[in-house]
Amino acid sequence: MKRIVNKKLLLLAISLAIIFFILSSDFFKSKSLDALYPIQKGISLVNDVWSYIYHFLYDRNFTYHKLKNLEEENQKLKAEILKYKNQISEIEKTYPILDFVKKYQIQNYEIAKVIGISPDNWSDFFFIDKGRENGIKIGDLVLKDGFLIGVVKNVGDFSSEVLTVSDENFKITVRTRKTQEISFFQGLEKNKGILKYVRPEQDIRIGDIVETTVVNSQAAEGVPIGIIRKISPKEGEFFREVEVETFYYPYNLDIVLVVKR
Repeated sequence: MKRIVNKKLLLLAISLAIIFFILSSDFFKSKSLDALYPIQKGISLVNDVWSYIYHFLYDRNFTYHKLKNLEEENQKLKAEILKYKNQISEIEKTYPILDFVKKYQIQNYEIAKVIGISPDNWSDFFFIDKGRENGIKIGDLVLKDGFLIGVVKNVGDFSSEVLTVSDENFKITVRTRKTQEISFFQGLEKNKGILKYVRPEQDIRIGDIVETTVVNSQAAEGVPIGIIRKISPKEGEFFREVEVETFYYPYNLDIVLVVKR
C-alpha cells in the first residue's frame, strides 16, 4: 500500500514538472499569446470605441459652450463698439459748436442733446436734456450749426422745452447783414418767418441774411436766422411784407448750443 502511494506521488511530481516545463517554454507562451490575441484585440477595440464616444460627447459639449460664450462675448463687444462709435459721433458734433463759441466769443453757454419733439406739431418746439440744474432759464437762445433755431420756453429741473423760430410766438429784433437795417422777426410756419414793421424806405433786399443784432442783448451779434426770399410791397400800406426762409430744419436735430442770458 505504501509503495502504491509513493508511486502516485512520484507520478504527480513528474506531471507537475512536465506541466511547469511546458508552461515555462517559449513555445507555449507563443501559442498562449496567439490564443489570447483575439480576446485582447476585441477588448482594446471596445475600449477605443468607448473612449472615442466619450471624447466626442465631451468635445461636442465643450465646443457648444465655448461657441456660446464666444457669441456672448461677441455681442458684448459689438455693443461696446456701438457705444464708443456713438460717443465719438457726439464728440465730433461738438467740434463745430466749440468753433462757433470761439468765433462769437460766447462766455456763458451749455451744450445740450435733443431728447424729444412735439407730438402735435414737431416743427414748432422740441425738448433738450438740460434744465434748471444746468443753469438754463426761460429766454435762453438755442443754436445749431451756427444758426439761431429757437428760444427756451419752459424749464424743468433736468430738461427744457424750446420754442423754434418757425412758431408764430417766436419774436426777436434782427438786422439785415448787407444793409444793416433793423427789423422785427416773427415765426410764421415750418421753415418760414416774416419781418414785421418794414417801412417802404428801408433797404431790404431779396437774398440778404437776417441775423441777430446787439439791440437784442440776449444773443451774440451776427448769428444767422434765415434768408429773405420774398418782398411784397403793397400800395397804400405803411409797412411792407417780407418773407424769410429760416435755417431751422427739424429733420436733423441732435446736439444744440444754449446761449445763457
